Amino acid sequence: MLRYAIILTALLALAGCATSRPDAPVSAEAARAAAVADLLTRTAADRPERIRSADAELAALELALLNAPSSAAEDGAAPVNLARALAPAPDLTGARSLLSAVHLASYRDPRNAQAGWRELLASEPEALAGLEPRLAQTDLGERGIFLRLKAGPFDSPEAAGAHCARLEADGHWCAPVDFSGRMLHSSES
Repeated sequence: MLRYAIILTALLALAGCATSRPDAPVSAEAARAAAVADLLTRTAADRPERIRSADAELAALELALLNAPSSAAEDGAAPVNLARALAPAPDLTGARSLLSAVHLASYRDPRNAQAGWRELLASEPEALAGLEPRLAQTDLGERGIFLRLKAGPFDSPEAAGAHCARLEADGHWCAPVDFSGRMLHSSES
């Protein structure tokens, strides 16, 4: 996994050297590429599990960069059809998010979830400021289908748990969960 970060960094550095002069301004594309390379290098050093979890995407990016046709088509080669060269994207329907959230309440009706979110925001404006509300459907068997009101994202279950402790100290029910579900829209009120 670290090899992808190193390869990408080397490719981006070579591309920058080959296309720029020392006195020329850096293009937006080159600046973005350098920022991504730096982020990959730091992430590989600090959070290698994140690099491992993005292995398929990094391999696709590596392939795309190595096989990208030149814009001028100087060599006369036919452009590579990357859509055919890459594996199809996986179906992520029902996949769990890598991010975490706090489960705040459960409802049967989306309108009640919207009202519940507004009430929670009014009672805990600082604790919920900047968090995105989401609804995730869950089937509880004989109890029926419920919509879980979640808020996040948090980088880890531990961060979500710490946020829950803050809310529970103010008398609210809370549980750390994954950040899956759909965004709660104001139109559901």
